[in-house]
Amino acid sequence: MAKTTNTMNNEALLDMVQKASFRYYWEGAEPYSGLALENTLGKKNMIATGASGFGIMAIITAVHRGFITREQAVKRMQKILVFLEKCEKHHGAVSHFYDGTTGKTAPFFGQNDNGGDLVETSFLFQGLLTARSFFDQQNAVEKKIRNTITKLWEAVEWNWYDKEKKNEFLTWHWSPDKKWIWDHKLIGWNETMITYILAMAAPKYNIPISMYYNGCNKLFECQ
Repeated sequence: MAKTTNTMNNEALLDMVQKASFRYYWEGAEPYSGLALENTLGKKNMIATGASGFGIMAIITAVHRGFITREQAVKRMQKILVFLEKCEKHHGAVSHFYDGTTGKTAPFFGQNDNGGDLVETSFLFQGLLTARSFFDQQNAVEKKIRNTITKLWEAVEWNWYDKEKKNEFLTWHWSPDKKWIWDHKLIGWNETMITYILAMAAPKYNIPISMYYNGCNKLFECQ
């Protein structure tokens, strides 16, 4: 069978890549929650919360680029927020993985992985806060989207994850029964930086700006 190629300019190529990326989150979402499905063998309903933040931003991009309507995006956000309001949380923080059918934490990386994951919480809230800004119409549905996101945002106890209560470093993970067994401090110029930025900006349970610089300086000391 003869094969043909399609010549694309930069705009067409960007359309194709963005639409394919969006479809991964839109068509492949976990059905009960509308959030990002963790594509792991044997796990049909496991949600990845950090990836879900990226998925929410992909939905907003899709509206801008005409892949879906605003009404479709609103409907998906309603579904997502119903799940996030009810799912198990740990001092306001979400877990790395959830069972989409129950909203319970899914300890995928072993029994110690049964609590709040502060970095995955940060990735999720990047998307949620973007959505709060995007859904700005003055109707009842979009107002409820904004209000629900604000409620979830205000409930995250970022300062709880200052394990030593010395205003030095945040700790990645806390378990309700194993406490700080994963004693991993957030250090360095890497994916954890967004956690400090959001924790500083939090409306209620925020941290001092000095903790952000502590994380950076610790990296250089280690070198």
